[in-house]
Amino acid sequence: MPTTVTVPALAQRVALHEKDMVDFLSGLIRIPALGPKNGGDGEMKKARWLAKYCEDHGFKVEWFNAPCKDVTDGVRPNLLVRVPGKVHTRALWIMSHIDVVPPGNESDWKTPPFEPVLKDGRLYGRGSEDDCQSLAAAFWAVKAILESGEKPTFDTNLLFVADEETGSEFGIQWMLKAHKDLFGKDDLILVPDGGDPKGEYIEVAEKTLLWLRFTVHGKQAHGSMPNLGNNSTRGVAQLTVELDKALHARFPAKDKLFMPPESTFEPTKREANVPNVNTLPGKDVFYFDTRLLPKYDPDAPLKLVKDDVDVVQHDKAAPPTPVDAEIVRRLQAALKATRRVKPKVWGVGGGTVAAIFRRHGYAAAVWSTYDELAHQPNEYCVVKNMVADAQVYAHLMLQGESEGGRGR
Repeated sequence: MPTTVTVPALAQRVALHEKDMVDFLSGLIRIPALGPKNGGDGEMKKARWLAKYCEDHGFKVEWFNAPCKDVTDGVRPNLLVRVPGKVHTRALWIMSHIDVVPPGNESDWKTPPFEPVLKDGRLYGRGSEDDCQSLAAAFWAVKAILESGEKPTFDTNLLFVADEETGSEFGIQWMLKAHKDLFGKDDLILVPDGGDPKGEYIEVAEKTLLWLRFTVHGKQAHGSMPNLGNNSTRGVAQLTVELDKALHARFPAKDKLFMPPESTFEPTKREANVPNVNTLPGKDVFYFDTRLLPKYDPDAPLKLVKDDVDVVQHDKAAPPTPVDAEIVRRLQAALKATRRVKPKVWGVGGGTVAAIFRRHGYAAAVWSTYDELAHQPNEYCVVKNMVADAQVYAHLMLQGESEGGRGR
């Protein structure tokens, strides 16, 4: 690392800001940022607080407001903090999101979801891990570098986006369409919005997501007179079993890059049918969540199903980031230097906004250290994970031009 700051010294400087990270994250937790699809009024209140925090610490904030008629302010905010580097030929991007999901049943929470509580090294609150842990870690990594008298090697951009939890239409998708000139094809893009408890996995690929809704029609009748009806619930049971068998038989391949390595086909939601026990339902609606390996035609499962099926969501697998892409190699080098681990590269069944970058031709990587509490009650951030991730980000920012290799 061609810099006057050694790896241990940089890590120590980052660690000195543990309380600052906790305070910053606490402030973010206190302000709900729910999109209108999640029953909220958008991210503006949190964005204003975040912008003031950045400005109070010496950073200029650029606003990129996506028009949205469903919120009071009429826009969904995306914020950008640019930190000039020693080299201006390309940029390192670390993209976090400021919106959160609803807390769900608050009786399942041991602490108020939007009141941060620090206990046993964990900071509890909605959005603590997903995704404000990474936001705070990236911010204080930059601060530690600047305090040391250094600059990042490349121009470093911290991007805080809206609408990640409900499709990114007003977040990164809008940014890549309305402001695509911000991004360069040689830029290094990190999306710290997924990971594992040890921080050992770098995600580079995702499966095709296909959600299907099936409607089974029968004939309603009294429960004591089944001969006069046609029980749609029995049809659901039979169809579910047949679909499960057919889909697994048709798509049996495995790919060791992914976890789990095979395509998955899971019956999930059932809609309510009749309100009373002694009535045979005449109509049932149920859903399948399918995650298809990228090697298959993303439309192939639809050829196995015919009438009375609706596609609820269909996110076709994006081209994977090459396992030897530069952002992957640089991240691996940073993890080896700071964590003394040999990170693994993998693919997942879930979806991240890295797929949006990949569809636009950018080799994005997903990494962070998570206990995987996203969307659950009693969500928390492990404070030591936040600090350790900030140390990795700081190392990544200070790597030399040739460190980790060149190319994509």
